Amino acid sequence: TSSGAASRLGVTVSARIGNSVIRNRVKRLVREVFRRRRADLVPPSDVLVIAKPGASALTYAQAATELERILEIVPDR
Repeated sequence: TSSGAASRLGVTVSARIGNSVIRNRVKRLVREVFRRRRADLVPPSDVLVIAKPGASALTYAQAATELERILEIVPDR
């Protein structure tokens, strides 16, 4: 990101995950977790999430736990 910019998120969900309803649910889930954690990312970072098969079975709590664990290491890179 350029200096002064906010953290950004990219989400990729392949058709192998499921139909469009399921893929969009996974994207909404990832975006919501990121939205809640965006302010905690210092310095601002670009984050790309590539959903793998099985992502559609995650609950919000499970997705939040996994993404927060991953986002904790982002500032170190």
